[in-house]
Amino acid sequence: MSWLLRPYTDPALYRAIAYLLLGFPLGIFEYVVVVTGLSFGAGLAITLLGVPVLLATLLLAAALSTFERELAVTMLGAAMPRRIRRRDAPGFGWKRLWVRIRDRRTWSEVAFLLLVRPTLGTAGFIFVATVVALAFGAVAQMILIAVGVPTQFGGWTVDTYADSLVFVPLSALLFLIGPRLVLAWATATGRITTRMLGWLDPADLKRGVVDVLARIGSADAFTLFDEIGLMLGTGPFLTPTKLEATLLALESAGRVAAVHEGTRTRYSLAASAAIR
Repeated sequence: MSWLLRPYTDPALYRAIAYLLLGFPLGIFEYVVVVTGLSFGAGLAITLLGVPVLLATLLLAAALSTFERELAVTMLGAAMPRRIRRRDAPGFGWKRLWVRIRDRRTWSEVAFLLLVRPTLGTAGFIFVATVVALAFGAVAQMILIAVGVPTQFGGWTVDTYADSLVFVPLSALLFLIGPRLVLAWATATGRITTRMLGWLDPADLKRGVVDVLARIGSADAFTLFDEIGLMLGTGPFLTPTKLEATLLALESAGRVAAVHEGTRTRYSLAASAAIR
C-alpha cells in the first residue's frame, strides 16, 4: 500500500500535473501566435513587409521553443542539451530569413508548436482532468449529497449515500494508480518534447570532444561519451553513433589523433587541434 501511495509525496507528481494542465492554454496560445504570424507574413510575401514579418515569426517560434525546453526540463525533468547553438545572419532581411528557412531546427520547432504542443496539451489536460475527477468522484458525490445537490447521469439521479457508493470502487482504483498514470503520461510527453526540440549543434559536440581531450589528455570513445554527457547533457541528442561520426570528422580534419590499441582506440588532440 505504501508503494501505491508514495507518488503523493513526490513533488514530481504535482509538477507533472501543473505542466499537463498548463499545456492546453499554452498550446492554444502558441498555435494562434505562430499561425497568425506565418499567415500574415505569407500574405505579404510579395511585398518587402512580408520578410520581416516571417522572420519575426520564426524568431518568436524559436523563443517559444526555448521556453518549452526550459519548462520541460524544470517541470518534467526532460533531457535537453545544455548548449543549443544555431547559425544565424545579421540584420532583419532576406539573408537572415533564408538562413532560418534552411535550418532544419526551424521546421522542427514550428511543427512542435503547430502540431505536437496543441495536441499533447489538449490530450494531457483532458487526461489529468479525467483522472482527478474519477479519483475523487466518490468523495465529491458524497459532498454534493450532504449539501443537498443531486447529480443527474442520464435518467439516473444520485441523491442518496447508497447511490454514491457505486462510484467508490472506480474512485479507489484511480486514487491508487492515477498518480502513476499521470507520471507515465508526463514522462512520455517529456520524451516527445526532447525528440522534437532537443537539438545539439555538431559544432558544440566537436568543441566538447576537444575540451575533454584538452583536460584529460587522451581517452577512448567510452570515456569520451561519459565526459561529454556530463558536459552537454545526456539524451537522444547524444548517441555513440553521433560521437563516432564526430571523432571521424575531427580525425579527418587533423584535429584529433587516433591510436589503435588492440580492439580499442584512444583519441588525443593533434598538434593543430584548435576549434574556432
